[in-house]
Amino acid sequence: MKPTQIYRFLGSRQQNSPVFLQRCLTYMKHRMSRTHLKRKSFKVNSILEKVTAHQRALDSERPSGHLIITFTGYYDKLNKGSGDTVCVEATLLKICHKKRKDVSSPVMQISVGKCDVHRNPDIANPPAKVTAISVPNDNFNLSNGHLVKSYVLLLRVTCPVNKMKMNGYCNGDISDILDEPAQKKRKGMKNTSEDIRYYGAELVVYDKHQRCLLTDGEYQLVLQDLGQRHSPKKLSSWETFPEGKEKVSNTNMTLPQFETINFIDVFGKSPLVTFHLQWRDNLVNGVVDRPQPTSKLDDLFSPNGLGDINPEYPLQERSNKMRIFYQFLYNNNTRQQTEARDDFQCPWCRVNCIELYCLLKHLKLCHNRFCFNYVPHPKGARIDVSINESYDGSYVGNPNDLHSTGFAFSRTGPARRNPVTHVMVCRPKRPIPSLSEFLEPDDTETDGPRSYISGHNRLYYHTVTCLSVRPQEIDIDSESENDPQWLRIKTQHMIDEFTDVNEGEKELMKMWNLHIMKHGFVGDCQIPLACSMFIEEHGKRILTQKLYRNFLLHLCNLFDYGLISASVVYHTMHQLNQIRDDNSFPS
Repeated sequence: MKPTQIYRFLGSRQQNSPVFLQRCLTYMKHRMSRTHLKRKSFKVNSILEKVTAHQRALDSERPSGHLIITFTGYYDKLNKGSGDTVCVEATLLKICHKKRKDVSSPVMQISVGKCDVHRNPDIANPPAKVTAISVPNDNFNLSNGHLVKSYVLLLRVTCPVNKMKMNGYCNGDISDILDEPAQKKRKGMKNTSEDIRYYGAELVVYDKHQRCLLTDGEYQLVLQDLGQRHSPKKLSSWETFPEGKEKVSNTNMTLPQFETINFIDVFGKSPLVTFHLQWRDNLVNGVVDRPQPTSKLDDLFSPNGLGDINPEYPLQERSNKMRIFYQFLYNNNTRQQTEARDDFQCPWCRVNCIELYCLLKHLKLCHNRFCFNYVPHPKGARIDVSINESYDGSYVGNPNDLHSTGFAFSRTGPARRNPVTHVMVCRPKRPIPSLSEFLEPDDTETDGPRSYISGHNRLYYHTVTCLSVRPQEIDIDSESENDPQWLRIKTQHMIDEFTDVNEGEKELMKMWNLHIMKHGFVGDCQIPLACSMFIEEHGKRILTQKLYRNFLLHLCNLFDYGLISASVVYHTMHQLNQIRDDNSFPS
């Protein structure tokens, strides 16, 4: 795998599961957004003071007066309707905290009042008198019996519209016309020529963080038809209006075509209600004088208006950004230069180093599979990149961490450990940051990172089983492991399971098999030597357990299979008889 692919993979893994934080590096101190200066003067009581100050700031931001809504008009270009006014009803919704997750939040409704609003007034000559509704400040009390989460102001508009015309349909609800039978529909047209339509919208006064979202100013609120049959949606966002053409099927009637309503044209094709919102100390209800409009935007952004503004901070000229060129060297002769970059991001792991020195330090320490050489450039800086031929990617950590033995060899008592030292904090003498350290090629003998782990850092394996040698087994000779303890126990258990041999034959077979395993006899020519050594080690035990005849039968079996000769049988039994005579064992 190429080094570039390796570093891209490591960069992606560092973003998902970082091994270290970039801001903790000494050459990345500018990435640390906070300082530790407050630690010297920190006290426990300061936590309470901080919370109290935050609460006072929230209380100061809360309006102290009453909410005054002065309606200036209702506009609906598609439905001219009849009548000069529409009825607007205001309701305050208190959404309380719920005590259980499986139930909906309790909602308390408080009726604020009703008023008549002018319908489609002339913008050039607006009426001098308008109506207003006031919401007392006591209704926004957060501890009014229930723990209120948020306050929502609901506006409902009752508007009479023309239901049908003599030559066709108007902008009524076509689905209602189609659902009624034709005979009943004709009777209804004779009795009435108007229909009542209901529109509504919501305004969030206080959100769940107890922040007031309504400030003094002029508002244009888009209304939604409350009588439509689509699923209910939130009314506080204009993006939730249904789009597309309304489709009507299973009918032969020729219906008028509805244009697709665009989100940009929603204010021009949907009914609107305009009003002035103010927070005052006195309550205002009923007919009042029309409030004065706010300043025009043209006056605010005129050159004369901006000329008197003195900025708090002087405007700084945009500094020229340094351009970084990467030049890749192949076999010390082939060169390929990349496009210039205007930032200090690492091209491999996308770390924003912000400064040139930090970028070079990051490249040298985190991407040491390459060699980097800094070269000053008239337009910025050039970085020569080449393959590090002397890169050592060997493992320098604890060798026992490479192979885990699992729970099969879990210790039940004290066990020997491999002495390894891990340096947790290292504060060497750091040189003064300077770009001159990147002008010369890296010296691999001096610049290479030295190992901070001391001790026995090699891993050995057993000869026969090829398992890693544990720290408590480091002093045991691996070549003399033909009969480990677990194998000897297993061999004895397997012999005990035989049912067609007597107990004497089992004991002799155990001694013989363990003897062969211990000394590692593997050839037929070694059997005579095995018999002689077996008598030297286990002769007294054979005579003590009265296995003389069993051993003689065993030698006869070896002779029958051609493993030993008759002379070997004679000399082996003579050696056993001599031990019996010397130790006065009974015949």
